[in-house]
Amino acid sequence: MRTKSDNGVISARAISGTRVVILGLDFKGYTPPTVSSPLPEKTSKLTLKSKNEGSRQNKKSGLKVKNSSRIQFIGFFISRTDLATNETIILNPDGKPIQKFVWGDYDLLPGREYEYKISRMTHGRGFLSFSTKLVTYGSPLDLRITTEDPSKGTHGIFFNRDVAGSQAYTEKFGEYRKWHLVSKYGIPIMRNIINPRDIPSPEKSKEALEWLSRGLEEALLEFLSQATGSKFQLRAAVYEFTHKETLQALADAVERGVNVKIIRHCKGVNHPKVKRKTIVHDEHGKVVTEWIPDTTTAEATKAIQQIGFESLEFAHTWHRDTFIERRHSSALMHNKFIILLENGTPTQVWTGSTNFTDGGIYGQSNVGHIVRDADIAGRYLSYWNALSLDPPGRSSVRSYHSDNSDDESTASSNNQDPIDDIIEKQQEDLDGPLSSNSMKCIFSPRKTTKMLQFYADRMKDAKTCVHFTAAFGVSSQEIAHVLNETKMERSTDTHTGQDGLRRSPRIANRNSDVTGSRQADRTLLSQRESDNPFLRYVLFDKKPSEHSSAKARASAEKKGDDYVDYFDFRDVRENRIAYGAVLSDEENALPEDLTGLTSFADFIHLKCMLIDAITDHPTVITGSANFSAASTDRNDENMLVIHGDCAVADVYFTEFMRLFDHFHSRDNHTKPRDSPKKKTLKWGDTVEDESWLHPYFDQTNQLYQERLLLR
Repeated sequence: MRTKSDNGVISARAISGTRVVILGLDFKGYTPPTVSSPLPEKTSKLTLKSKNEGSRQNKKSGLKVKNSSRIQFIGFFISRTDLATNETIILNPDGKPIQKFVWGDYDLLPGREYEYKISRMTHGRGFLSFSTKLVTYGSPLDLRITTEDPSKGTHGIFFNRDVAGSQAYTEKFGEYRKWHLVSKYGIPIMRNIINPRDIPSPEKSKEALEWLSRGLEEALLEFLSQATGSKFQLRAAVYEFTHKETLQALADAVERGVNVKIIRHCKGVNHPKVKRKTIVHDEHGKVVTEWIPDTTTAEATKAIQQIGFESLEFAHTWHRDTFIERRHSSALMHNKFIILLENGTPTQVWTGSTNFTDGGIYGQSNVGHIVRDADIAGRYLSYWNALSLDPPGRSSVRSYHSDNSDDESTASSNNQDPIDDIIEKQQEDLDGPLSSNSMKCIFSPRKTTKMLQFYADRMKDAKTCVHFTAAFGVSSQEIAHVLNETKMERSTDTHTGQDGLRRSPRIANRNSDVTGSRQADRTLLSQRESDNPFLRYVLFDKKPSEHSSAKARASAEKKGDDYVDYFDFRDVRENRIAYGAVLSDEENALPEDLTGLTSFADFIHLKCMLIDAITDHPTVITGSANFSAASTDRNDENMLVIHGDCAVADVYFTEFMRLFDHFHSRDNHTKPRDSPKKKTLKWGDTVEDESWLHPYFDQTNQLYQERLLLR
């Protein structure tokens, strides 16, 4: 839902998701100091104009100046009332002013109406001198908004909390922190973690799991519980599959008589068989090999085997008739979807980025997205039916895969057509602008990586904003090159290529000794751009590696390719970037620890791209794929491309901003101590004057653009 309110001094634009409201605040009457020549301290006060404002003559200068109040505006005061319970909560942390123009309320319930009251704050004692006492002044702004209800309508969207590494998680469960040996990218390391499964108190463990899940697990189990008897069928395709509550819910469905079929990732390698430390040979002297499953396959097998049944019949059904091994995919069977059918007719599908694991549900950021649409569910069922025959992942002859021609996955499997041939018949690659109010299913593997160009083109065509998650980095050169462009007017400076596109300083300086490029960018701001703000938000799981970047760049340049990555586009002024982080040794802050439940991505696992999300024509791209070549033409994947649905965009936008704000604030406070950009304030502190306002009114600052976007 979207709404606006304006009392003549303060204005607010509110966007609600299911559990989040984002407020875009603004006010009239502030004249900022110039960037090049800041005003003296005495004249950098807030000037609030009144209706009966007159003029007076300055005795010293003889100039006429307007009468003005001398009130220092040091932030906002915000309260929230739940209109269902009439409970009012003050949202200012520790009573401190909120010194943001884009602010989020992250602790809401779905389908509830809330009222916000927003006032300005200043110091007490006549408003002129500093005091520990803060007061509100002026007329408050009232605003009402209702959160989305995911149990109704075509779409039900559920995000977990993700931010295990937070002050709140430490406050609630920090007493259960312990050192553990955990696996990170297959490497054992010691970490201080708060594992909710290891909390000795069953009540506190349950509380921690529910807090972390934030409704995601509950929604998944409720989705499965809809299959109440023999007239229902469940068809699933799963990658990581160890979450015991999900497995138990599926087993319970089997016991209810539901026909359950699950395609699961099943990959491994053939190794020489070893017995008593000796390689085994057959009677002809040939080395005997045995198939060794990969970790994902082995862990899922173990979890499946641990499920028990009261009836032998259902135990046999579970182990013999429920699972279909996907052995002949080109790479990963990376899907995470479940289709609900009634009397053989598909009615709903659960999809998204969530692996069915503890880490997927309680750890890293993820979304579960229910689509209650028979046509979409039918398309997923057609894809599932094709996968269930375990066809090869791609055509055997492919020029750009000639180096993989000996891959067994390119060979025929039971004389089945390759899955990419089947997919192309179901849905061709998208091209050009999307039609209004449309929803498309994009399944992988595909014959080419053209869909990456489609995603990049949508990003390039954005008019106001882009919100993009890059869990494992930006490996797509199509997307990376768009992120490396700026929407500045064409110029003749040294950073403009022959095609008129602005390049990042790093790219430009490869062939130039020009310095001060960031300042040059700032001086090229035009009034047109000020009136048409634009930002791209990019959210990484972790800060990209310079070593990996150098290797990839060297490899690309050896082939004559123009390589672009984070270290190029991080300095493009439209790009606002954050990556996962925790507070460890910050003053005023508790040490933050993760759950230890994830082996790869600790923070961001979400895969989504939002184009012009806050406009009336938003595009949401979401699913299991990482916007990479492998996820496009090798892995089994699924994506939804939803255009024109503001309610869907609002949920994704508010959740994205919740995560971005959480991690961006930590990034600023965890920079190296000698970094010129490191904040000088302690965690949670606020300033006692109007200096916090300046970035929001400085046209060269991203916060200025952000204020204009959301106002």
